[in-house]
Amino acid sequence: MPEPTPAAWYYAEPTTFTGSLQHGLGRGAHRARHDPQAPPAVLACVRRDYRWDRLVDERAVYLARLVRDCGLPTPPLLDLLREHPAGDDDNTFDNTLDVLEVLGRACDPHAVDGLRGYVRDGPRWVDALQTMARDWPREMWDDLLPVARTRLERGDRVDDVLWRGRPWSDWAQVDDRIAGEVAAFRPRAAGTRPFAQRPTEELLAMLRAGGRDRRTAALRELNRRGPQPALLDVVDELPVPELHGPLSRAVGLLGPLALPLARAWAAPPVHPMVWTAYLVLARHGDESDLPALLAAWDWLDRRTDDLCGYDALAEGVARIGGPAARAVVPRLRRAWFSPHTFERAAYLRAVVALAPGDTDPLLVEGLWDCESDVRRFAAEHAPLDDATRPRLSRLRDDPMETPEVRAAAAARLG
Repeated sequence: MPEPTPAAWYYAEPTTFTGSLQHGLGRGAHRARHDPQAPPAVLACVRRDYRWDRLVDERAVYLARLVRDCGLPTPPLLDLLREHPAGDDDNTFDNTLDVLEVLGRACDPHAVDGLRGYVRDGPRWVDALQTMARDWPREMWDDLLPVARTRLERGDRVDDVLWRGRPWSDWAQVDDRIAGEVAAFRPRAAGTRPFAQRPTEELLAMLRAGGRDRRTAALRELNRRGPQPALLDVVDELPVPELHGPLSRAVGLLGPLALPLARAWAAPPVHPMVWTAYLVLARHGDESDLPALLAAWDWLDRRTDDLCGYDALAEGVARIGGPAARAVVPRLRRAWFSPHTFERAAYLRAVVALAPGDTDPLLVEGLWDCESDVRRFAAEHAPLDDATRPRLSRLRDDPMETPEVRAAAAARLG
């Protein structure tokens, strides 16, 4: 018989307890301290990485705190490292490793001893070692040099070593083999600059008449030289699909000078550079551009698999401000529940700017959020009362917390 197909995963509604943890919301972390459902729900969020974008969305501190506050034992997390050594859709290994690193930073003895033991005999020992060395004090991993030396001599997974980072840069001072690897390491070369010596006027002429590759290289070289106002005279003659990336960069560099062009591109019908236009309006536009920014929000809403970019629109509307801009506040409050948590700080800043009299609940929740920028902003602006002082004290004193959030909490408490 064929193997059963695994059930597809999905985000639970963020208004539920499980969904709030998956979305990294402060309300979930606050409730978890007293909810009997918390331990299995937290463990599920470690086993399955629910970040929308693993490059920028944060969860490690959030989940490590939940593990500690809910009294979850650390050994089952160490078991996850050994049970899931290969990369998979759940991202179990990397997510668990990051959580254990934070627990070790707070001197959890099981996390510290478990990760050190994994370096001795685990298959992805290099990943574990480099993660430990990234944020742990040197005295917590320096004595593992003989272990690493032995494993390197055996050829144990040396292809993924980042030789220029820690611990290798430290150990290169005392180990000749590692010093040789560090010296021989060559990071990926930057792109070549075939037109670096050509004058700007010649590069602009290439944009009009060159082939695709020459146009692209010429525009990238122009971008390296800063804003090029003369580009506005030729931009409508350029093949946008061929030059989309570097052309977007070039228009962005022009700043307010690009506003007339952006307004033209943002008007119907939809232009291929419409998102670039929206970004220019968000950064430099005025009250007359608010309808276009609301249209940009609708445009993003229609891209159901793309949750990125709302932060730029939120910042732009908040910058413009005024009564008409307040119409976006309900949208900001809905965006608060997005699983793409990297942008949540922008939503919070925008709500505080546009509706300052009705933000205390979000600011208090922000003290528990998964994103450090949200926690820092909340620490700076949440009401200071008997309910928030203990949380601010915890943020100030917690070794798991980032230095920026700890400093903000300390400053707020005086």
